[in-house]
Amino acid sequence: MSHTNDATTTQMIMAAQARRAKPNADSVVTALLDARFRAFEIDLRLDAVIAGVRAVRGTVAVPVLDVA
Repeated sequence: MSHTNDATTTQMIMAAQARRAKPNADSVVTALLDARFRAFEIDLRLDAVIAGVRAVRGTVAVPVLDVA
């Protein structure tokens, strides 16, 4: 079963972002435990939450200089 688009995963991603978690297991797990998610929920969705945190952090526009 894929947990990438369910409501709990979305809540976990938002909770991790709110606690400024870095896109690594230690930071995300600590943030989710702080948000009172249960360990088995975290275990089931950890990869999806890390990917979600990474995707949000990776959506920064970088200006490109046109040097001709």
